[in-house]
Formats: sequence, structure tokens, C-alpha cells
Amino acid sequence: MTRNSFFHSNARRLALLLALPLFGCVSEVPADSESEQGQLATDNGLMSTNGLGTINGLATGNGLATGNGLSSTNGLATGNGLATGNGLATGNGLATGNGLMTFASGRTFVKYLAKCALTSGQTLMKSVTDSTGTTNYAFPGSIGVAPTWLNGSCDAACQERMTSCLMSLTNSTGRHVAVELVSAAAGLNMIGPGGDDVEFPNQEGATFGNMFVSPPQMFTCTGTESTKAEQVKRYCIDGTSCDLFQKAGSCASACTQTCVKGPGGKNICSAKSCKDPSGKVWSNPITVFLQNKMEAANNDAESGVTTYGIAPPANGIMSLDNGDWVQMNDVQFGTTAGAIKTAVATTAAAAAGSNFVDVHVDSLTGPLLGSIALKAYTGTSSVDQSGTVNTAGLTGFHPVFFKFRGGSSMGMVSYLELK
Repeated sequence: MTRNSFFHSNARRLALLLALPLFGCVSEVPADSESEQGQLATDNGLMSTNGLGTINGLATGNGLATGNGLSSTNGLATGNGLATGNGLATGNGLATGNGLMTFASGRTFVKYLAKCALTSGQTLMKSVTDSTGTTNYAFPGSIGVAPTWLNGSCDAACQERMTSCLMSLTNSTGRHVAVELVSAAAGLNMIGPGGDDVEFPNQEGATFGNMFVSPPQMFTCTGTESTKAEQVKRYCIDGTSCDLFQKAGSCASACTQTCVKGPGGKNICSAKSCKDPSGKVWSNPITVFLQNKMEAANNDAESGVTTYGIAPPANGIMSLDNGDWVQMNDVQFGTTAGAIKTAVATTAAAAAGSNFVDVHVDSLTGPLLGSIALKAYTGTSSVDQSGTVNTAGLTGFHPVFFKFRGGSSMGMVSYLELK
């Protein structure tokens, strides 16, 4: 499904497809519909452990290692051909004869630089000549936190904005997960202080610092619903395998936050400034919000299904036949037994017939919580199909199994949700 953009007052909401296969290409998606609050929705897949490389985005462990990218001692090392004192479009700002532009994962990092830095109306053009000839590259912008870096320098405030942007899209597993970026920082007013508490109700946390200095300074604080990250398979802000990111505690204690009422009536709080553990104040944080929905392809185990990844909704499953199933671990049932009332399957297509999704807890043959009847559906947009579940006695985290029952070729499922 693609979405068309339109302008509504001074708010802006964009959608980006940033997840990509190892050494693959990024698929571009048109701008998303705007919201009244002016948040930025984006699909992430950045990884982080030892450097910035590329597995579904900017990975860490097998991409830009020390000397070519993000090093734990030197930041974005000088050998990578990137200099913040000059424009990205110039040879002195981003070299083409050495560093990032000369290898695949380096060019992937440049794609993310351009997406974070430049607006949707800007494109970074680079030509690389090697023994095989000359290749022209076009890196389109999207988020626009540092648009003047295209032809000018990127000062300390610019570097902070870029750091927050890149960090906010980081997922140590590299999995594609939809997130919402919100900021109350004056320097990030293009993202906006509000948020969508209907589609993205869960405050995961905030990112801030400067990865361009030596040594790099990268910090995260945890949000009020940071535990939801495990459910949707996103880790870094409050997870593991992010050794480069230093935890600064809760956002409520580390940051000055601005809170606004979302369209669903919930307070959405985003960081205006944040303190790192040493007490230094950073003025360009980005706060990340998560969906409650689980992308169907982000399962922990599966049988019989085939995954697909197209324009949002993306990373779904298809080729659904009777007896096929997917397993989702760490599904959060909350602290109050019976709070979960409904199971939802978001279908991109569903075949006619008596087809169902049975929802089991703890094992494939565990208690049946309920079933979702899949009604026949074809179209250009997705549709939520729901059923009632019984979660009496269930609290905390549990594995949940979604088992398909009915005929063959039952359709395509983008998201699975318990709410």
C-alpha cells in the first residue's frame, strides 16, 4: 500500500522505508498522510554493536568497522572520507576516491546520512570511478534535520541532530519495525512536538549525543512504555547489543519533556533537552514511539508461511494454508489479568471461504485464547480483521502462536496485534 501526502496547517508526517537486505537497496515510499500533531513516522532497521554497517540498515558488527565508520574511540573516523566542515555534495565533504563511497556498506551509510540530513526535495549526487568504470549514485533526502549540510558545513548542533536521527532508527537485530519520531527540541521543529497516540501510543525512549566527535558520545533514555520494544522486536534504546549507546536512565528523570494531548486523548511527551550521566545537557534529542502492532514477518518461529516486504504495511506473511503458523515471543499482557480483549490481523488480502486465525498462548497446542475470522478482502489498502479473546489469568510476557485454519492460499497478513 502506498500513501499520498498532503499539507495540513504546518504539520508534517512522512513515511520512509529504511529497512533493506544486506548490501541491498532501499525502496522508496511516497510521503505519508500528515497528522495534526506533526510527527514523523518511519520504518527502521539500523543496527548497532561495534560499528555502523548494514543488515537491514546500519548494522554494527559487519559493516563500517573502525577506520571506515563509527569507532568506539574515534567516532566517525577520519579515514572514511567524511568531513563535517564541508558539504556532502563536495569532494572535501564526502570523498569519492576513498572511504564510505568506495564499498557497499559505506554507501549504505551514506544513504542513511542523506535520508536523515536532507529534505524530500533534496538529493545527494555522487559519482565513483574505479577499475570497472564510473557509477553515478543518487541518495534522496527524507527527514531533513540538516538540509544545509548538502552544500555547507555541519556544526555541533547539526551533528547532534544527525546523531539523534541515526540513533533513533537503530535496532540491534536489524529487523524492520515501524517507529514514530517526535521532538520538542527547538532545532528539530521539522519533526514536531506532538505525536499520534492512536497508531504509536508507546514511548520507547529518546536518543541524543554526538557520534561525530572523538570519542563518540551517544546516549539513550528509557520511555514509559519501553518494555513494548521486546514485543515488536526492537532493541537498543532499552535493550542489549548496543554497546556504543550509554543509558542515561529514564527520560522522565534525564530530560525536560513537553507533553501534548494526542488525537486519542493520551498525553504524548517528547524530550526538549536531555542530560547525559555526566550532567551535560544535549539540546537536540529525538523521542521514539512504538506501535502496539507486531509486524507479521518479525516472528520468532514460523511454519509454512512466506514473508514479503513491500511499501507499508511491510514485512508481512503470505502463502497461508491450513495448519501454517507463526510464533511471537515476549507478547505483553500487562499487569492486570484479562486486560487484553481483542486479537487483530491486518490483512493486505484475504481469500473467500471459512478461514480463521486461532490464537494460542505458551505453545502451539496451548490454551486457545480466541479466533479471528478472515473475511474475503482485496484492495489497495489494508484492513483490520478482529476477534474476541479471553485472557483471564494472563499477565506479563508470553509467547503467542497464531495458527491459520481453513483452506489454502488464504491471503496476506501484515500485522498481528493483541489489544
